[in-house]
Amino acid sequence: MLNTDIIDAEMLTHVALCTHREPKDILILGDNDYINHEIARHVNNRVDHCNNTSCIKSTKDNSFDVIIVNSNKFYQPDFVTQANRVLRNNGLIVLKSIDDIKIPLTNFGSLFDIVMMYGFQERKAIMATKKYHPTADLILDRADLIENLSYYNADIHIASFALPTNLKKELLGIQKN
Repeated sequence: MLNTDIIDAEMLTHVALCTHREPKDILILGDNDYINHEIARHVNNRVDHCNNTSCIKSTKDNSFDVIIVNSNKFYQPDFVTQANRVLRNNGLIVLKSIDDIKIPLTNFGSLFDIVMMYGFQERKAIMATKKYHPTADLILDRADLIENLSYYNADIHIASFALPTNLKKELLGIQKN
């Protein structure tokens, strides 16, 4: 049985870093032990860490390419505004989601061009991006060359964004893809 922390870390980290064309500056919010390990599989990244929203408020504009949120507590409108402000014009954010997926999708959808739910191991996550589409812009050679993973691969990446028809209908007009 795979450790759920490892699966979460792989799915948050690699979905983000295999979608963004040139992820250099990364901010991790929340628990980061496993995520640090996953980011280390990619080269030439600068990583900052934060455990609460106060540090993002003091971060200068356009500082990060990617924000990885290993928590389902950061989706309120004030946080979404701050995340949008500190991300560069092609930036993206991934985060765990609460059960009522409509609330965070709506909040992120107010400021981001593409906002999509993805699922893995009965958990929900969200990618909100200013430019890159998580399936159309997947960098296959990057995703397929990551060694010694437990869960993530390019096929899982794409499949995680597939939604059942009833959920697609329920999220119509809320999810932006």
